[in-house]
Amino acid sequence: MLQDQGSLEKAVNGDYNFGVGEVLTEAWEKVSGSKLKIIGAMFIYVIIATLATGLISLFLDAQPYYDAEQIFEGLAVDTIVGWIASPVTIPISVGLLLLGYARANDEEIRLDTIFNYYVLVWPLVFASILVTVLTYIGFALLLLPGIYLSIAYSFTLPLMVDKKLDIWGAMEVSRQSVTKHWFTIFGVNISLMLLVMASAIPMGIGLIWSIPLLLIAQGVMYRKIFGWNVHDPLVTEQDQELSSTDYID
Repeated sequence: MLQDQGSLEKAVNGDYNFGVGEVLTEAWEKVSGSKLKIIGAMFIYVIIATLATGLISLFLDAQPYYDAEQIFEGLAVDTIVGWIASPVTIPISVGLLLLGYARANDEEIRLDTIFNYYVLVWPLVFASILVTVLTYIGFALLLLPGIYLSIAYSFTLPLMVDKKLDIWGAMEVSRQSVTKHWFTIFGVNISLMLLVMASAIPMGIGLIWSIPLLLIAQGVMYRKIFGWNVHDPLVTEQDQELSSTDYID
């Protein structure tokens, strides 16, 4: 086990520390030997998500919106389609994310594990929708609250899987923990976003490296903040019976 393991108690107290360069450097070192599996999992996710949203759009007869005056109507339709498809797409997206987490902890990664999280489909879906709604409200009221919440709630779904927290407990543990070092975590995320955008310029070839880097870096941060216990929801909760409310102020 890697030595820089955090914990829930340390996380909510802000008892962790890392730099942007430290996270990116470790993540980059772990890209080698994992990128093809992660890109393969991404390819599977994109195919399934495209089929799911495409079939729902066809059923709803949702048309693309090119008129600027109808942009908000188009975004609303896309959001509805995405939410309807979420029971199919979200568990796989969590599985894809946790491939990066596993690699960040020097574990073997397998493509088939991206399908493991359908056993938690409805809690993950409801949590995702709730986080999205609250973040949208933050952006609608003022830009800064939306940016804050998008980072603060970023570990909600992994906490539900790894620490067996309920929806609100995971959201609050994520928010309280991230807030203690929000600017550092924001710095990691904005750096990763810029790297992904830059890597997509030369015909998208650079995404073969930047996407695994993105997912692994998220896993490195998670390990340093919360510690990494169980990444498979089928594993028993032998050491994870603490109530999420034990860590919420």
